[in-house]
Order: sequence, then C-alpha cells, then structure tokens
Amino acid sequence: MIQKSKVKKYINTKGLSLSSQSYESLDRLLAEVLDQVCLNTLEDSMKTVMPQHCVTKTKTVVEKAPRDGVNLRPEFYKLARNIQDYCAEQAIVMSRQVKG
Repeated sequence: MIQKSKVKKYINTKGLSLSSQSYESLDRLLAEVLDQVCLNTLEDSMKTVMPQHCVTKTKTVVEKAPRDGVNLRPEFYKLARNIQDYCAEQAIVMSRQVKG
C-alpha cells in the first residue's frame, strides 16, 4: 500500500532510519487511518473523500443544538464542526511551513 522509497526518504529527512520490518506495521497503520477517512466521508453522507475528511476527529456528545432562534438540522452543526476541525488542522500545517 505504501511506497517504500518515499517513506524511507521522508524518515531519513527527520534524521532517523527505518528497519525493513517496519513497513508491515506502517501498512496496518495507514489502513487504519484510511478506514477512518472513509468513515468520516460516509458520516457526511458523501461518496468523495474531501480534505475535511482527512483530519482526526474527536468524538463529542451534543445533547441539543444551541438555542439561538435558528432552527438548523444537526447535519449543519456537524458540518460546521468538521470545517472548523479542518481549518484548525490547516492552520497548524501552514504555521509549520512558515517556521520552515
């Protein structure tokens, strides 16, 4: 599933080396991450994986929607949380790129 040369090159840029036995574990880990991405996509009732599905989600329990006079469906609140999580993740990525 993974391209070994790219994984090895990436890990070498971090100043680390990679044992040949690690690839199987990395394949399993990647499969778990991709399963979560697929689950995130299905939870949003979509069939195409989008960037907002590629973030780690924390499970929160929401009893009721906020009572601000607006009558929105729970799907809209869920979408707003997903977008907020995606934006937070992108802000971290961009700050790391700026720091170089």
